[in-house]
Amino acid sequence: PMADAVVAWLESAQIRCWAAPRDIHPGADWGAAIIDAIKDARLMVVVFSVHANASPQVLREVERAVNRGLPVIPFKVDSTLPSGSMEYFLSTPHWLDAVTPPIEQHLHQLIATAQRILAVPLTPRPVPPPPLPWWRRYAKPLLAASALVLLALAWFGYRASLPVDPALVGTWRGPDRMMIG
Repeated sequence: PMADAVVAWLESAQIRCWAAPRDIHPGADWGAAIIDAIKDARLMVVVFSVHANASPQVLREVERAVNRGLPVIPFKVDSTLPSGSMEYFLSTPHWLDAVTPPIEQHLHQLIATAQRILAVPLTPRPVPPPPLPWWRRYAKPLLAASALVLLALAWFGYRASLPVDPALVGTWRGPDRMMIG
């Protein structure tokens, strides 16, 4: 009931909400629908209670939102403290404490906070360039090696094309080398 109230208040302030029971169509893949919703979201509000703290589904949803860099607003509706992994994911953001009545004042604060966050323009995440194909990664070293091989072949071809003086064939050319024509 508290989550439904939060959705109703946010939507009355023209802040579109996505809620799994309402927005997942019958027959749709539940997990994929939640992941798609998180990818499309700009903000996550966690209505935090003893039930949310114990829910592995809520934990996975919060983890995915944190992983995507979404701002997360923990909206605490009872005196439960987060435990385990939930504490890890919700220990950084500032909490909105809605434990003390009247709830309406806390809902107004939630609306103002959400509007402030949503007013900030989106900055796209940098997309890393795709990896180069193998031949592009090794193009420069391969070209350099090919150039050296061609130079060596040209040198040996040039040396082989030089005329040999028959008078020098079989003579010593140095202390340890003999020229053979």
